[in-house]
Amino acid sequence: MPFELPSKKTGALSTLFLVPLILVFTSHQPLFLSLVLYALLWLLALNDWLSFRLPNLLIAGLFAFGAAYVVLVSTADPLNHLIGAAVGLVILPLINFIYKKLRGKDGIGLGDAKLLACAGLWLGWAALPFVLLIASVSGLVYAIASAAGGKQLNANVRLPFGAFLCLAIWLLWLFSGYFPV
Repeated sequence: MPFELPSKKTGALSTLFLVPLILVFTSHQPLFLSLVLYALLWLLALNDWLSFRLPNLLIAGLFAFGAAYVVLVSTADPLNHLIGAAVGLVILPLINFIYKKLRGKDGIGLGDAKLLACAGLWLGWAALPFVLLIASVSGLVYAIASAAGGKQLNANVRLPFGAFLCLAIWLLWLFSGYFPV
């Protein structure tokens, strides 16, 4: 399913996703790459939020710009970024395999795995645990806030994990100078 542009009903949601853009001015990262990364993450997060889909075209763009960043701009060892991409692509399907064996159904989509591979490419392998931690905690905070707001939550309720991954990638990109990779 191709990505969908937001309708008038999603204006408030769109605005919510624009708030983190302000942080670009606190970062040491190249402005152009930061804006491209933000635009792609914003489109991915919004699409996942609305349709539980992470379009391959957007993922491919994110991966291509990440590869260009690694080759042309990054001062880190490219192998760290390639390992990050490989680990990111493998870890979520492995977790999903175990989950499916235990619960009898899928718990996470392959789009999330491709997005995590992009995170590994952009940020390096050392950032992946933090990406997963921030995304998981963000999703948990959202679920708790939803439950506190009266939304019925149970094991069958789906959450757009890709949107939380996008938030984590963005925050870690802005402050990636703190990682040893």
